Formats: sequence, structure tokens, C-alpha cells
Amino acid sequence: MKRILRIFSATFAVLLLCWYCTPGVYRVLHLPDAVDPKTDLSAPAVVSRVKDAYPVRESGDERFYNAQDQKEELSLLGILPLKTVNKSVQGRTVNAGGEAVGVILRTDGTQIVGFESIETENGTVCPAAEAGLREGDMIYAVNGQRVADSKSFSSLCSLSNGECTLYCRRDDETFSANVTLVSDQNGEKRIGAWVRDSTSGIGTLSFYDKDTGAYAALGHGVTDVDTQKLIAPAKGYLTEVSILQIRKSSGSTAGELIGRFSVNQSDAIATIERNTRFGICGTLREFNDPNASSFEIAPRGAAHRGEAYILSTVDGMVSSYTVNVIRVDVQSSPETQGMMIEITDPSLLDKTGGIVQGMSGSPLIQDGRLIGVVTHVFVSHPTRGYCLYAEWMEKELLP
Repeated sequence: MKRILRIFSATFAVLLLCWYCTPGVYRVLHLPDAVDPKTDLSAPAVVSRVKDAYPVRESGDERFYNAQDQKEELSLLGILPLKTVNKSVQGRTVNAGGEAVGVILRTDGTQIVGFESIETENGTVCPAAEAGLREGDMIYAVNGQRVADSKSFSSLCSLSNGECTLYCRRDDETFSANVTLVSDQNGEKRIGAWVRDSTSGIGTLSFYDKDTGAYAALGHGVTDVDTQKLIAPAKGYLTEVSILQIRKSSGSTAGELIGRFSVNQSDAIATIERNTRFGICGTLREFNDPNASSFEIAPRGAAHRGEAYILSTVDGMVSSYTVNVIRVDVQSSPETQGMMIEITDPSLLDKTGGIVQGMSGSPLIQDGRLIGVVTHVFVSHPTRGYCLYAEWMEKELLP
């Protein structure tokens, strides 16, 4: 009898462990600490509240919809605790963007974007690479002299007596490198590195705080086109854009918004203070727009599959375009890809063929709330793309 009990206990324990590791229970375990009252907490397991203990299986359960400021203690079979979540969250109210903007970033010094081998009398050499420098390194001083831009970097190097000490930054670390300049076949002294001090392009304003003017845009970081590393801006700003042409997506080629914008800081409409993997942020100079649409930022748990719309500028003014949310990921920590959408609006498909470059940052609205921001397009399937949860963007970028 004891043997049978031991076998039964061991079998039950194994089955319980397997049940505990099922996808449904995994989903519950990875719910955020705070969710919207309408969040579907269903799972293919008997998940119950500790208080009143009723099964949670249907997303349309009105008892959840009417809940106010409750904490739900979810457990397996009413025995094993899984997760405690707060079901009532009031998000920040912001003004939605959708306007196309020119993005101009100027680096703190110059950034190495490539290397070049130099032909000399003694053979082919590359002093910068031989000194241990890498693509993406920021050079902010030469022989103790501050580097303002690419032109000043070249001037400071040429003034050195054949050798120079470069003061650099790589990720969060600073270091120095001694580089010996060599003369090329034209007699010009060089270190064998290509550098860049600025970048610019078109993106979309996502949303902004209607009281302070603090904004978030793009939904992804601005990276150097060659190194694909985030650019650390010393100066950055946004300017207004006039869309001149739309290059439609076709086949395996991503489309693009082509426009005209000023790169002069005197024409700036906003500062850029940070450049992160969740987008750029700063402060708008003018932000009291009485015609702007305000939305509550929904908790990520409120997003669901189904109809939504984006706000974007593709032909001179902000317009709304219908989309279908086809995938919603459960995330317990900030990630850059939380949802997948598909463009369904016939007018937008006719104009752009789907999501094109320049639409990054377009706000995504569902059920009257801001749930996300467009970040990427599938090049091979341009009607589809990724979105970042607006909650993550707001927490990472807005003060």
C-alpha cells in the first residue's frame, strides 16, 4: 500500500510540475505587475482567484471588466501561487503625433565608420586599425584638443608631428590610442580611418506630454548607416518636413518617404536630448496645439488582436489608416518588438504599398487608447511590421 501511495504521489508531482510549465501558466507568470481591467487572464489551466475563487477562462468575463483597483492573486488549482497583478491602471494622457519630422543628430566629436588601407613606400598599412581602434569608436580629442567635427579632426591630425594621441569613447568606456600617421602616394599624412560627425533623415513624432512638451519619436534608435551603432548626440534637433514623393515598397525593396527639411538649428522645432533603442526624446518648442488629439497610454496588457489604426503623414497632413493587430507578445520587461500589425487601409496601400521608411514612430491607437508605435517593416512583406508598446516608450523616454 505504501508503495502504491509513493508511486501515486510521485506521478502526481510530475504531472503537476508539467502542468505548472505549460504555455498558459508561463503566460500568467510573465504578466506585468499591473494590467488593464479588460486584460484576458485566461489560460489552459484552472487559474483561480484566491478570494471568491472562480475560474478565469473567458476574455469577456464582465466581472473583470467592472473591477476597480483590485489585486488578483492567481493560483494553480487554488493551491500553488502563480502571480499577483493589479488590475486597475490609469495611464498618462498624451497628445498623439503622426507628423513627419526631419531628424538631425550631430555627434560629440567624430565617429569611426570604416577603415582604409594606405599604399606607402613600405607597403600597405592602416595605422588606425593597427592602433586598436574599431568601427563605432567616438574620437572626442586629438593631443588634448577638443574635436568639434570631421573637419577639425582632420586639421588637428595634420598639425601633429607624425604621431598623435586620440582620446576615444567605446560604449561607456574612455581610452586613448597612439597613432602614427603615414604619407600616402600624394604625400598627404593620414591615419586610415573614415569618420562622420552627423546624420539626418525623416521620421515620425509619436506623442508628447501636453503640459511639458516632452516628446518621444521613432520607436527605435538612430544608428550610423555603416556601423549600425547608436549615435551619441552632442547636438540634435527636429525640423519640419515637406513630403515631396513616396517611393512605394515593392518585392524585397522597402519603400521610403522622400521630403525636404532644413538642417539648420535655427529652424528647429524641438531638441533631441537622448537617442536610445526605444527612440529619441527631447522637448518641443511649441506644443500647445488645441486641435491635437489626446489619448491615454494603455498598459501593454490592454493590447489585443484585431482592428486598430495608425496616425501618419504620407501626403502632407496627419491622417488615420486602419490596420490589423495580428500578434501581441507578453512581455515582463522592456523590449522593442511587442506587437505585429498588418496594414489593411486601401488608401495607404495604394500610396505606399505598406509601411515605408519615414513612418517609424507612427502612433498605434486601439479602443480609444495609445497602445504602441510603429518601429519596423518586414522588407519581404511590407504590409506587415513591428510595433513597440507605448508603455515601454513612455517609461523609457518621458520624464
